[in-house]
Amino acid sequence: MKIKSKRKEQNSILMKALAQKEKLILTDTLSSLLDELDEECLEVIKLIEKLRIQNITNKQLEDMLGELSAAITHLKVHSEQAEKAIEEKLDKEA
Repeated sequence: MKIKSKRKEQNSILMKALAQKEKLILTDTLSSLLDELDEECLEVIKLIEKLRIQNITNKQLEDMLGELSAAITHLKVHSEQAEKAIEEKLDKEA
C-alpha cells in the first residue's frame, strides 16, 4: 500500500513540475542530481542486461547480483535526493 501512495505522491510532484516547466529553471544542484540519477539508472539497466546472458557461471551470477544490489541502493539514494531537490524547487516556484 505504501508503494501506491508513494507513486501517487511522485506523480503529483511530476505533474506540478510539468505544469510549471516554462518557469522551472534547473539549479546546478538539481541538474547534478539528475545527472547522477541518469547515470545510476543506466548502470542498473546494464547490469540487468548482463544477467540475461544465458551462459554465465554461478560465480559471475553472484558477482552481478551483488553489483545490482549495490546499484539499486545507489539508485534509491539518488532518487530520494533528486525528489527532495525537485520538491524544494517547486516550493520556491509556488
